[in-house]
Amino acid sequence: MKFPSPLLLLPSILLLGVFFPAADSGHFLAFPGEHSHWLNMRTIIEELVRRNHKVTVLVPDASPSVNYNSSRDAAKFNFLVFKVPFSRSDMNNIMQDFIQFSMYKAHNSSLLDRFLVPLTIMGKFSQIGKQQCDAMLKNQQLMATLRDAAFDVVILDPMVVCGDLVADVLGVPLVLSLRFSFGSTLERHCGQAPMPASFIPASPLPYSDHMTFGERLVNMLTYTGMSVLSELTWKMTLDSFYTEIKGWC
Repeated sequence: MKFPSPLLLLPSILLLGVFFPAADSGHFLAFPGEHSHWLNMRTIIEELVRRNHKVTVLVPDASPSVNYNSSRDAAKFNFLVFKVPFSRSDMNNIMQDFIQFSMYKAHNSSLLDRFLVPLTIMGKFSQIGKQQCDAMLKNQQLMATLRDAAFDVVILDPMVVCGDLVADVLGVPLVLSLRFSFGSTLERHCGQAPMPASFIPASPLPYSDHMTFGERLVNMLTYTGMSVLSELTWKMTLDSFYTEIKGWC
């Protein structure tokens, strides 16, 4: 039995190259959150690496849960660490306050505490977040490194402040790794996600989609209160910074 000459197969191989071009790997910039948010982000970027993409993880040196010195993770990701003017314990204390309230205390708290406690936590988050924003966007060497890397996509945990601004300054598309905010404020205001208060409970309320009239009333007040508090917090802490970086707001 005679096999065809390899030269006769060359046109077929060339046609396959035309109709099935080689896939290019991308370069991703990841902004991880802390604790369980980092576990969620790591699952995503590990899959990207498995698919032959390159991932750079931008992380503050005070991160309490992202072990950027881990040889296991360093073999997969490129960690880009930047200095911040706060400590691991500062960030960890705020995270613990948030976790304790949202998971264990919120559903038994008074309606007033459901507004005041998140406001206090958001204020602490905003203060540290503003310092982290300065450490990233006003660090000319860091921003030059990010520009030179020519990223294709930014993956952002929504708990990280100013990651969206970094993506905007770099001119790179932004993808959120998950959706969660008090009262679903970010999802509703920024993502335009439909959240009918009659059957979608606001976080961190423990209700299901089948609510009583009283629960729906509390849900509506929670949505409204969180929207007002978030808008005030953003205007008092972040509006001026975004204006400073972008030149407009």
